Amino acid sequence: MGMYTGLRCKVIIKKEYREELKRLHENRFDWSKSEVDFIKEFSEVERSDFIPFGSSSYMPKGWEDGFEYGYDEETGLLKFACSLKNYSDAIEEFNKVLGKVIEEVIHLEKRNEELESGKLYVLVQGDLVEENINKEMAPRI
Repeated sequence: MGMYTGLRCKVIIKKEYREELKRLHENRFDWSKSEVDFIKEFSEVERSDFIPFGSSSYMPKGWEDGFEYGYDEETGLLKFACSLKNYSDAIEEFNKVLGKVIEEVIHLEKRNEELESGKLYVLVQGDLVEENINKEMAPRI
């Protein structure tokens, strides 16, 4: 069957990418329809189509609370929670794309179904960098 990895996200998209994210939002995030090469390339990664609309399988109760899917073109707020079998590192590849198009991370977390805690990401000079979190740490939502 395989293990699921969850991803939950609240980020602010840079102004220059908001129109592109609006187009992707209107196309249910069919990454192959992007006009931006590095975003379009993400569509070639196995299971990329699970982001952001994969179910939240095997994640703890409340995983989606406050992360219900939404995109606000005016503010640039993108939020969602999903999970997928991350065998091809789709989450890590997504984070490479995300690091290029966001100006702020409010909350970005990856969590393996079998672990009691996950990893938070912070934005450092255009790259998303992992931080360990404790299961007792409340999410920054």
